[in-house]
Amino acid sequence: MGAPRALTGGVNARAHLSLLVVVVVWAGSFAVIKQLLDDGVAAGDIAILRYAIAAPGFAYILWRARGLPGLSRADAVRVAAAGLLVVVGYHMFLNVGERYTTSGIAALVVALAPGMTMLLAFVLGLDSISTRRVVGLAVAFTGVAIVVVLGSGSDLSFDSAKGPLIVLGAPLAFALYNVVLKPLLGRHDLLALTAATSLVGTVGLTPFVRGSTVDTVADATTGEAALLLYLGVLATLLGYIFWNAGLKGLGPTRAVTYAYAIPALAVTFGAVFLDEPVTIWLAVGGALVVGGIAAAQGVQLSSRLTSVRPWRSARSHGAS
Repeated sequence: MGAPRALTGGVNARAHLSLLVVVVVWAGSFAVIKQLLDDGVAAGDIAILRYAIAAPGFAYILWRARGLPGLSRADAVRVAAAGLLVVVGYHMFLNVGERYTTSGIAALVVALAPGMTMLLAFVLGLDSISTRRVVGLAVAFTGVAIVVVLGSGSDLSFDSAKGPLIVLGAPLAFALYNVVLKPLLGRHDLLALTAATSLVGTVGLTPFVRGSTVDTVADATTGEAALLLYLGVLATLLGYIFWNAGLKGLGPTRAVTYAYAIPALAVTFGAVFLDEPVTIWLAVGGALVVGGIAAAQGVQLSSRLTSVRPWRSARSHGAS
């Protein structure tokens, strides 16, 4: 009995470590994106170069998995749509919105993604709703409203609300991605699906390539190159690999509890490394968002896995 228990304990320890690393990396990615934007790198170029760096790794993963066996034409359309949503939609909304707001506020807005997924699934008749979920979602959406309106500490204006409102498109894109891809989750390997949707999304980013993309590559400083590698290798490619390892080791119920730490860590990183303000309203709103989502997911989480990616940067993917 001792050997099997020791083996299980070792697997669980590696799974916990994988998730801990992923959460820290994904939380840091919000500040990394903001720093690149402040350095003058265009929002589209950040997304393009991030996935261009990760694409060879995803191609190798999909090759090792021998593709997605048995994929029908309808399923292929779902994969294509999901890839465009989670790569092009999510990252363009996030990157453009972060230009006009702090990385911490962006992270808290993105944290609404699982709530939007539940709401969308209910509206489309794909899932049921309960009093607990209604209350949890109401609390979470109230928290986001507080973050958008009062989180920055400045007077409410279009300029102060513009960034968070643009970022709202990111969790909406992620929610749509969840709904579109959900029918395939039980029939295909999660990491292979992540690789396929990421590659499709990378292709979807090509219309955004422009002269500044080439200039960014040619003229990137050592610091900018390091930040882009952070996003492409750590936050995107290795992040999804490690998250998948954590899911397999612990299951979605235990794994997703780690994701609740991402918004708080992202706010902390923004304050420490970018000198972003942390107001009392930001803290209150953030607590409501995370608490509301946790309450809405509740014990029902164990019966389903709503996404290949966790609700980041993230990222998510998402994940930022």
